[in-house]
Amino acid sequence: MKRSLSNVLASRSTRWRPAIQALPAEILESIFLYSGNVALPRSAPIIGSKLSGRATLIRFIIWAFQDTWEQSFGDPEKFAAIDKNRVSGNWQLQSTILCLPWITTEFILQAQQTWVEKYARDQHYRHHLPRFDDDGDPFIYGHSHHFEGGVGHFNSQECFEADYQEVLSWKPFERVGSWGGCDVHPKVRIPTTLFTGPWDEKNLRLLFWLRRGGLVYGLEEHDRSWEIQLDCLRNAFIDAPEPNVFITNLIDLTTLCQGLPRDVAREQRRRIDQRLKWGADNVISKEILRQVYGTIGMFHDGFGPSSSPK
Repeated sequence: MKRSLSNVLASRSTRWRPAIQALPAEILESIFLYSGNVALPRSAPIIGSKLSGRATLIRFIIWAFQDTWEQSFGDPEKFAAIDKNRVSGNWQLQSTILCLPWITTEFILQAQQTWVEKYARDQHYRHHLPRFDDDGDPFIYGHSHHFEGGVGHFNSQECFEADYQEVLSWKPFERVGSWGGCDVHPKVRIPTTLFTGPWDEKNLRLLFWLRRGGLVYGLEEHDRSWEIQLDCLRNAFIDAPEPNVFITNLIDLTTLCQGLPRDVAREQRRRIDQRLKWGADNVISKEILRQVYGTIGMFHDGFGPSSSPK
């Protein structure tokens, strides 16, 4: 009895499978971790199924970040003494992971908690928020969490939420001293959409985790792009239904306004001026818009006084 071509191919596909697809999940996971190949789970449905478990993804995050955490976890002053050019960790893999669609702050926090419980349970931990204001005076926190920390203090979720709520409560452009630790390699590239917005709660939390972890836009030359900066300015302030107070304390406004082409800068100031004259923004929103207007003007000769419009 003759068989159709489709039946022959179907029977062959059930009898034959590439060797890598037939490997046990434990071995596939080892290949995944050691290779750092984020395309491996997408190479075949059965491989993706074996590598999609939460525990596997947590271990993958730990694999990418553990060298950085081992070097700098604990007290921010410990990181301050480290040469930024000698920070450990695979920044390329960290950058790639941050672009994956499944990555969330909760995934990262669970990975860090798992790592701490195994390797750093007895280390002193102090929060990465500023200890002083911009004048050098002690910074007064608005929340009751013990930000000074201590030995065994670290709980990834609780500490993150305390820090997140604290910074959410800050005024626009809060005048604070330096802050942030080193939870990520300094050369990590921020995903463009995470930096430019618009932001939902998931992206704001991840952007905050990166800023709290020491990643500051503009420190690395490869970061700088006036097109990206313009998108951020528009989505955060100029075109936003309500200018984003939180973003004012995560991304340095001076850095955002540097390097804009003259005609682009002039147009943004014109639009801000029109919004201030005819818009229905509240007092805080107008304060932010005036600050953006003035900061753009600082870097472009010929605009006249850089002070913001009334």
